[in-house]
This record gives sequence, C-alpha cells and structure tokens, in this order.
Amino acid sequence: MKRTVWRALDDAAIQSELLSIAILHVKLALEHSNKNTLPCRKEVIRAEILRLRMERDRILERKA
Repeated sequence: MKRTVWRALDDAAIQSELLSIAILHVKLALEHSNKNTLPCRKEVIRAEILRLRMERDRILERKA
C-alpha cells in the first residue's frame, strides 16, 4: 500500500484529489468530535467518512 501511495503522489491530479479528500475528512472528524454535534449528524458524518475512504481506495487502486 505504501508504494502505491508514493506512486500516486507523483501525479499532480491524483495528489490534488487525495488532498481534497483528506481535508474534508479532517473537517468531518473535527465536527464529529464536537460535543455539541447531534447523534443523527454524527451518523451522517460517519457515513460520509466511509464514502471518502472508499473514494481514496478507488483512486489508489486505479493508480496501482
């Protein structure tokens, strides 16, 4: 997996996609950790993070 990530980072377009996914993931994780975030919103956030992970894996598999 590490080798695939390094190869993917050589491609500027893929690097940009992965960076966008990572930024959104961090924002969602921060919102999820907020004590004022409602449980129903946390459920939506978890689903979105799962979707982002799947998208990341799809991008890396495409590059492999």
